[in-house]
Amino acid sequence: MIKRIAIRLLVLLFFAPLPAAAAERGTAEEARVLVEKAIARYKAVGTHKTFAEINNPAGPFVDRDLYVFVVGPDHKIIAHGADKGRVGESMVGFKDVDGKAFGDEIIAASADGNWVEYKFENFTNKKTETKISFVKNVDGFVFGSGYYKP
Repeated sequence: MIKRIAIRLLVLLFFAPLPAAAAERGTAEEARVLVEKAIARYKAVGTHKTFAEINNPAGPFVDRDLYVFVVGPDHKIIAHGADKGRVGESMVGFKDVDGKAFGDEIIAASADGNWVEYKFENFTNKKTETKISFVKNVDGFVFGSGYYKP
């Protein structure tokens, strides 16, 4: 009898839905799509309006723990959906907590897009986590968005 109850409990736990926290995190595909959405907006309305929308934390370029950032041709952040205080910071030589110069990898983004992995603070929980960002260079502007590795 106890064995049957234990088996039923294990089956229920195994097939239980994922916790709500899993749905609160963005995915790689969602990060890539957010970058493409920002690029489409840039092509449609230009820099001024697009970058203002990206800098708005309640705007269309912030989704849970995902947000768009843009690095300009001068290698400085010109838009950041999670922290406008970063606007103006240079990405040249920018390093994560492990000393990885991920800023240089972001600056070197290709026109086709590529992925960059680094450690960064998750603005939703203030913990340093592994982040993987999709970055794409369009007209000298690097658009990016990343998800936090589960």
